[in-house]
Amino acid sequence: MTPAGAREPARPGLLKAIFVEHLGVKVLAALLTATVFLLVGSDEPREITARVGVAYALPEGKVLVSERIDEVKVTIKGPWRRIKRFDERELDRITLDVTKVRGGEVPITADLIDVPDGLEVTSVTPAAVVVAFENRIEREVDVAPVLIGQPELGYAVVAGEIRVEPRRVKVRGPEGVIAAMSQVHTQDLPVDGRSRTFQTEATLIPPTWVEVEWKGTVTVDVPITGRWTGQARVVAAGDGIDPTKITLSPATVEVELTGPKDAIDRLLASGVHPTARLASRPAVGAVAEVAVDGVPSGVQVVVRPTEVRVGKR
Repeated sequence: MTPAGAREPARPGLLKAIFVEHLGVKVLAALLTATVFLLVGSDEPREITARVGVAYALPEGKVLVSERIDEVKVTIKGPWRRIKRFDERELDRITLDVTKVRGGEVPITADLIDVPDGLEVTSVTPAAVVVAFENRIEREVDVAPVLIGQPELGYAVVAGEIRVEPRRVKVRGPEGVIAAMSQVHTQDLPVDGRSRTFQTEATLIPPTWVEVEWKGTVTVDVPITGRWTGQARVVAAGDGIDPTKITLSPATVEVELTGPKDAIDRLLASGVHPTARLASRPAVGAVAEVAVDGVPSGVQVVVRPTEVRVGKR
């Protein structure tokens, strides 16, 4: 017997009945409770950010010259089940209609962004864009090849004989930019290590806001020839002239030779001799032109300076 006032121990049969009887109903109830919890939790609102492209509808005959915003960041809110299925690639690009705007700040509002049902845009960054315009004009300009690097040692680009086709192209853009343009440059054209004339295709690289009417590439012919530059002493020459009794100022000049490299090499092997042709009795202070003797056919010579002044020892 159980003493008076003492609690009777739980019987094993009773515990078993509590946990085992109607087990199926109890498991179903637990599953329903968990499902309701998950459904309620999944409907809680969430926020994500996405990027949306921006395009512009411009006034006729105008060019946008202010800083261009090509995309905005938007915050989108909605139930988690919809948010997790959302893909920002579903969003269409925004088109800002500024055809009636003269300039200034243009708002970018949430109603411009079409999001799927059940979602809403809560913010847009930046919320506005500042626009400024210039009149669009056009004109023809020269095409200017841009050469970089150095040819092989002993060779040089003949700058004055570079050819480009087409030589001129039409450009259009903001009045202030186009009016100041006289040429449009090509992409960089490397000449490193070159020793022969070559032809290449090049893309035109216009300034910001400028369009080139020419489509495709331009053809550039780059002439390369032998070249030597060095210092040489000038010698006085002429009938009855004694070089030992005459001074020339400057005493040396810079000589530049261009042409076939083999011909230049032959001239260098025999020596480069600049001479100042003088009258039989040159006056002190007289000026004489400098020339280089024995130059092979096909070789061009440039002397700097081209004249020297006569003095006496």
